[in-house]
Amino acid sequence: MTISRKRRQFFIACIDTVLLVVVVYLSLWLRDLQIPPPGRFLRHIPYFLPVIAAWIVCLYTAGFYSLEIPQTGYRIFSYLSIIAVICTLLGFAFFYLNYKAKFIPKPKTILVIYGFVNILLIAFWRWLYSRIALRYIANANIAIVGVNDTVTELLQNMRKFSYMSYRVMFLYTEKTYQKDDNIQIISDPSLFVEEIKKNKIQIVVVANKENLPRTMQDILFELLRNNVYFIDLPDFYEIFMRRIPLDAVNELWFLTNINLQSKKIYRQIKRIFDSTMAFVFFLVTLPFWPFIMLFIKIESSGPVFFKQVRIGYLEKPFTIIKFRTMRVSDNDQKPTNHYDSRVTKIGKFLRRTRIDEIPQFLNVIKSEMSFIGPRPERPELIQKLEAEVPFYRQRLLVKPGISGWDQVSEEYHSPSMEDTYKKLQYDLYYIKNMSFFLDVSIFFKTLVTMVKRSGV
Repeated sequence: MTISRKRRQFFIACIDTVLLVVVVYLSLWLRDLQIPPPGRFLRHIPYFLPVIAAWIVCLYTAGFYSLEIPQTGYRIFSYLSIIAVICTLLGFAFFYLNYKAKFIPKPKTILVIYGFVNILLIAFWRWLYSRIALRYIANANIAIVGVNDTVTELLQNMRKFSYMSYRVMFLYTEKTYQKDDNIQIISDPSLFVEEIKKNKIQIVVVANKENLPRTMQDILFELLRNNVYFIDLPDFYEIFMRRIPLDAVNELWFLTNINLQSKKIYRQIKRIFDSTMAFVFFLVTLPFWPFIMLFIKIESSGPVFFKQVRIGYLEKPFTIIKFRTMRVSDNDQKPTNHYDSRVTKIGKFLRRTRIDEIPQFLNVIKSEMSFIGPRPERPELIQKLEAEVPFYRQRLLVKPGISGWDQVSEEYHSPSMEDTYKKLQYDLYYIKNMSFFLDVSIFFKTLVTMVKRSGV
């Protein structure tokens, strides 16, 4: 048995695509109030392919392929309504730009019907999937062998709803452990085997495999006959939490998990893409710069740009540039916190929408930064954190980014040591799993953050 988040997301996307095609047929039916002939349906399909693609992209951007968030209730209808409006307008534009004499579609009514039916059908399908996933798919029975802080953290997060959730039936440990009312604690090896068979355990998560007693190793080996799937705690944690557990990280972990050579071609392509898109975005946003600069100057005196030395790829220092969002006076240059009184009113808006990051397109053009990557830090902060957080400097193995996996995690991470550990967990996950699809995912999640104005 394998655990695959991508496979489940791909399945949902395939069903969405099928429904979006079917709704074209239903829209023609409702438009004509009669069953459309196959020829009429087939003529419309090529014209609707860009509209269908727009729906998939908007669904992805709005988080409809996130396995952690239940897509039910009022939330799904409000999001789908917004998507319907956007895709209907895009559909109008596409149809009229591709007007042809031989085939003259009349998209106004059809596109409106298409958007409305999609809202109802996708909402129903997601509700149905949510019920099925919660009851049959998500709740795979698992057992955990061994207990440590990572196991405790994992159990706390499993209590949250997720299409990727698992039902922990029991823990096996010979150590004293504070009992969870909902989880059975087992310390007898023979009882462990009985419970595995009784509860039809599909997955056994093994913690502290290096210190596993020989007796338990033999038992686990015998359980292979019962088609039980074994997985290390760090690997399971990474799949479920989508970040790296730091207690599993050491020199050997980096040597066996970080293979930047295999990503050499992708990184070269990414560099070309970064430079090209940064230049395009710079030109597109440049007309708005005078207005942003004017608002900054009106509210507070001082320069409109904030410049600061940061540490970049392979520890090379560079000067980052952003729109200033804080007062110049009485500013001690300490790291920003969630409710920082130094942030101006216009600065709050710029931060929440990520508009303050726009000047960093210049850093990307100069190859000092990338669009996607760990956020760059100040030299003195890196020096301090490196002394307290193991392997913190290893996040400099890739170029820093305007946005990153940590920034779209929907968690606010303060400069505290606990949150710094979490940020590093997300950064190491990105470095290990860096790919085109992960970068695209972060890009769209960043767009959602900008629209929702949830940046800090």
